[in-house]
Amino acid sequence: MTAERPLRVAVVGAGPAGVYTADALTFDDGPVRVDLLERLPVPFGLLRHGVAPDHLSIKSAENVLHAVLERPGVRLLAGVEVGRDVSLEELHQAYDVVVHAHGAPAVRALGVPGEDLPGSLPAASFVRWYGGEPDAPACPPAGPGVAVVGAGNVALDVARLLLVDPEALLPTDLPHEVLEALRTSPVTDVHLLVRRGLADVRFTLKELRELGRLPGVDVVVGPALLPDGEHPKPVARLLEVFREWSQRPSTGAPRRLHVHARTRPVEVLGTTCVEGLRVEQDGVEQDGAEQVLDVQTVLAAVGYLVPELPGLPHDPLTGAVACAGTRVVRDGAPSPTEHVAGWARRGATGVLGAARSDGLDVADAVLADAPALLALRPQDPGGVAELLAA
Repeated sequence: MTAERPLRVAVVGAGPAGVYTADALTFDDGPVRVDLLERLPVPFGLLRHGVAPDHLSIKSAENVLHAVLERPGVRLLAGVEVGRDVSLEELHQAYDVVVHAHGAPAVRALGVPGEDLPGSLPAASFVRWYGGEPDAPACPPAGPGVAVVGAGNVALDVARLLLVDPEALLPTDLPHEVLEALRTSPVTDVHLLVRRGLADVRFTLKELRELGRLPGVDVVVGPALLPDGEHPKPVARLLEVFREWSQRPSTGAPRRLHVHARTRPVEVLGTTCVEGLRVEQDGVEQDGAEQVLDVQTVLAAVGYLVPELPGLPHDPLTGAVACAGTRVVRDGAPSPTEHVAGWARRGATGVLGAARSDGLDVADAVLADAPALLALRPQDPGGVAELLAA
């Protein structure tokens, strides 16, 4: 690599994994030039549009990512979608290395009858709306009852945003139209459905405690839902929160959170919109007991998926791009010109720290391959900026 012949790297996706990859490749101002290709008109992916607006300490990580974009060796090409504006083949012609950091834009379905009714949607759509994603349709709750299906922090975030006093969100970057919709929200009851037991949830302790401290909200947990026996310390701490909730007396608060464990959706009811949710309960009085929840909105927070993308090998075991380390595996061999980072590498799991580690791993592998790549193609391929302008 020389000033006259830099190593050209295209990173598909300007979320945290993509920007951290650019950071690791250019932190020493060396002869590496990185173009970040982002489908949306703004960068930072789920950090910008997926983190709850009242989690200000997490969202402050954007400041670090902004600094990366200001480097001379990094260029953001926003509003550019691979497969629409530029092909994968054109990327390989214009760059020495292509890094796929496109995340996991697909969502898992509940797989029950009626889930396509208006008012039943992935929690990710609700998150995109309150996160201010530019092309996200408005999806305010349709009535006083909402069912949130899921056992991870996305479910907690959604439940909290539905129950919190909207005035507490004034210091955040919540879009104005979302704040106004929450101010006039009809929601009084949120049903949190955990399909397995409370010992199997993936909530973090901080977020769970936060949900139970909302002013004006009663929490309803049946004591029969609490498992007996010894549990690892992290699980025991979560169960202690649920136990404390189950012992709280009702205060007659205007809003309520109902926790349902070992409860599975069976059918979303309604004709032209959601009119209820039929659920099946295990281990509560009798297995297979059914009831109908009075809800008008169903939000499924049951996970993201890395879709099978044209031109990229798929690993059915991880649900991500087939890879060895960070190198994409084609025809049984790892490629020195293609890498993956973030959820595209690992599947829809991991947080900011994992994205940063992925960026470092990609940089190590790319720089190790750089001398051979440059020897194969002495001429600078130039990138795609001119192609896009044309």
